[in-house]
Amino acid sequence: MSTLLKGNCLKTLKGLPDNSVDSIVTDPPYELGFMGKSWDASGIAYSVELWGECLRVLKPGGHLLAFSGSRTYHRMTVAIEDAGFEIRDQIMWLYGSGFPKSLDVSKTIDKAAKAERKIIGVAGKSGSVRNSMNGNFTGGEYMATAPETSDAQRWQGWGTALKPAHEPICVARKPFNRTVANNVLEWGTGALNIDGSRVGLQDGEIKVGGFGNGGIGFGGGDASDVEWQEDTKGRWPANVIHDGSEEVLAGFPNEADRFF
Repeated sequence: MSTLLKGNCLKTLKGLPDNSVDSIVTDPPYELGFMGKSWDASGIAYSVELWGECLRVLKPGGHLLAFSGSRTYHRMTVAIEDAGFEIRDQIMWLYGSGFPKSLDVSKTIDKAAKAERKIIGVAGKSGSVRNSMNGNFTGGEYMATAPETSDAQRWQGWGTALKPAHEPICVARKPFNRTVANNVLEWGTGALNIDGSRVGLQDGEIKVGGFGNGGIGFGGGDASDVEWQEDTKGRWPANVIHDGSEEVLAGFPNEADRFF
């Protein structure tokens, strides 16, 4: 049975006992001031006090996963580290939706010159935001216009931002003063369930868990006596994940999927 605690995260965390939480997965504000909203510019993601409370309530070896934006990930991660966490890794989430929040330099030049641009057609959908549930675009049509002034013509096609296609996730762990084996036995935390997170094999796909005759083992040792073994568990979980969209899958050659 799950319990939902509603309230200010910092205040609610203070009501939880020490060493009582197995793991924390959180998606705090990215501190971008998105659409001018104050909730996305509060500084909470950079609060060492907040991450210190997360550290306190986690069991020794407990993991923290915190999502962020590509522009502000570094500041959040530094705050997490300053609170006492050990930064273990970064998971990169790739997605095909998202649209560039880019300023059209040519249009801005014409606007400053009070020059009226001629409409030459329909450019597409405003924002070009693809709904991940049904693949449809949201928003209305927007018009394509031609640059009017000579300066606008010179800077036609220039913008100020790339299309966002990834979000970094900070993977951190609460330190502990013993071996991983001892900590797992006492607290049940400190390690990752690798087999429980493996990527399933596709039909007809075979994985191997050893080297062939004459191979070289890890660390330079001889592995000539290691036989090829079929691996039915699936691929090792990686620190790159994606939303499965066509836009993302197109960037991964089929052969690349065959490696662990």
